[in-house]
Amino acid sequence: MEVLTGSELTTHKSIHRDDYNLWHQQLGHPGKQVFEKFESSTWNFLRLIKVPKDPLVCEGCVKGKMHSCSFPKNSACTTCPFQQIHSDLKEFAVQLYHKYKYYISFLDNNSSHSWISLLKKKSDSKVASKQFIAMVKTQYNMTIGEWMTDNGGEYVDKDYVKLLKDEGIEIQQSVPAQLQMNGRAEHFNHTINEKVESMCHQACLPDSWWEFSVLHVNYLYNHTPVQCLDWQTPKGYLDKFKPNLSHLCILGCGAYVFIHKDLQANKLSPKSELMTFLGYRDGHESNMMFMCAPNNIIFTAAMALFDECLFPKCAKHKVPPVTQIQEQEEPKYSIETESVPDDNNLDAPFAPPHDSIIPQGDEGGSHDDAEPQHPPQSPPQHPQHAPGGAQHGNEPPRHSE
Repeated sequence: MEVLTGSELTTHKSIHRDDYNLWHQQLGHPGKQVFEKFESSTWNFLRLIKVPKDPLVCEGCVKGKMHSCSFPKNSACTTCPFQQIHSDLKEFAVQLYHKYKYYISFLDNNSSHSWISLLKKKSDSKVASKQFIAMVKTQYNMTIGEWMTDNGGEYVDKDYVKLLKDEGIEIQQSVPAQLQMNGRAEHFNHTINEKVESMCHQACLPDSWWEFSVLHVNYLYNHTPVQCLDWQTPKGYLDKFKPNLSHLCILGCGAYVFIHKDLQANKLSPKSELMTFLGYRDGHESNMMFMCAPNNIIFTAAMALFDECLFPKCAKHKVPPVTQIQEQEEPKYSIETESVPDDNNLDAPFAPPHDSIIPQGDEGGSHDDAEPQHPPQSPPQHPQHAPGGAQHGNEPPRHSE
């Protein structure tokens, strides 16, 4: 007969009463895979507990450990442009140059081509969407099939919904607080914002100029190859031609803009003026926008000479500092000699005497600091005394006849 102590009796009593759910709670709600490792890693763990194939729902796990899962990629692919449009509305952190506060984006699921409209208030999204639908009909002679948005207030507005339904467009909306369902538009906005920040910081552009940066970055986005199109550009895929990039210039760089004679103060005024490049108006390469200092006035022109190493808004540096990757090698010095045939030995090279070599300065520097060295002089001779006691230095003495 085996005698058990109180603690052993309590332990045995609890083990025989336990099952998977009770041990799961005692061990702090571990997962099924972790629970199966307790038997080989600990003592006094009941080996007869069977882990159910499909455990019951644990209220503690559901309330304390549940998290949002990533949404799988949508397997449904559109087969033609404008079959599905992704739209999203974003707010700027500050009020912009033209008092804009928001921008709404339209992204074609098939071609990845994007359009952006600037808004002063959220209610303007209806007008911008109506204009976009009309542009698709007029410019591409096509109609939009589906309209994918989030659950924002501007998209659930009854007038906005009526606009889409009157055009025969199927409306698809994500559930509240689940931005992943409209992930294509969210990823596009993230890409645009990153590019805008990079270009603005490089050119030292103020925050109020973000509207120009957003439009210019969207222009570059449509001219950038994407993987889902087998590395074609969205504009080339939609318009069926390869875009020309020879006109591109750095946003925010300096440009000497041609001033027409009708705009000059007088005939002696300069024919060009230094301004800041702000992109292309309405996406036309020949219609460029510039900011004229110091009054910050928008100036449009078709002719300019760009200096892409000059950023007028950067006060301290003409060129923004960059990290030096390779160390500069120390300059090497060498003395070249010229071979001159000797009268006695024609085959022997000529070398100048050591004292006649003048030291060289730094590479590319001046030689003003180098002290000239003169050849050694013979010791001075005592002056000869001429008749009459006059001294004539090194003048040879006179001989009387």
